[in-house]
Formats: sequence, structure tokens, C-alpha cells
Amino acid sequence: MPPEPLVGPSGPRVSTKGSCIDPSGNDPETGDSDRCGLYIEVDPARLVAMGRVYEGFTIVHNTHLLLGQVKVSVEEVTDADVPVPVPTYEVSLVGQALHTFLAWPTHLVKSLSQQVLIVLTICFFFLN
Repeated sequence: MPPEPLVGPSGPRVSTKGSCIDPSGNDPETGDSDRCGLYIEVDPARLVAMGRVYEGFTIVHNTHLLLGQVKVSVEEVTDADVPVPVPTYEVSLVGQALHTFLAWPTHLVKSLSQQVLIVLTICFFFLN
């Protein structure tokens, strides 16, 4: 009987369906996109990842986006163990979403300039 091959720890989950993004944040098919913060709906909304928004797209993973959703890519995860707002068959937690495309509720996607404004507002509130 031949020896069984040694199997080490599995690597990161990577889609073989061509739906992953270039880790540099540039999608060769669509060009650059806007960097953004991805939030979950708690009170107050909490930042769970950084990514890029792809405006103008209507389909993600062969599923049509609903009204109030936008296509995003997840580039950096800040809270891996929370559920994504729009789960898929392959991704239910933010940590599983790294380097993939997802649908995300539009009101939970904040551009970097919006995030700076939120931080300044919070700082102003606490300093006064």
C-alpha cells in the first residue's frame, strides 16, 4: 500500500470561479474603484472591513443586486467573525470575504472622506 501524502494546513479560501480580485485592489476588467469602509448594521454602525466599491454593476456571483445594494471587494478585514450583511453560499463571515466580490447594502458603505467626517464629528462631540 503506498504511503498517504502529507497534507498540511489549508491555504486561504480562494474562488476558482474567476470571481476573486487582484490583491492590489485593481480589477483588470473594470479598472480602479473607490476605496471605502464596509460597515455592519448595529447601533452605531461598526466598521468591519476596508474595500473598494464598483459602481454601475448589477450582478455579483451570477446574482442580481437588489435595490440599495452595491458591488464591493474586500481588501482588509478588521472584524473577521461577524456575519456579512448579504451572505453567499461561500461567504457568511467577513473573514471569509477577503479578496472576493460581495453585494453590500449601500447605506453601510462609506467613502474614506465620509469616514474622516464621521471621526471628526465624534472627536468634536467628545471634546466639547
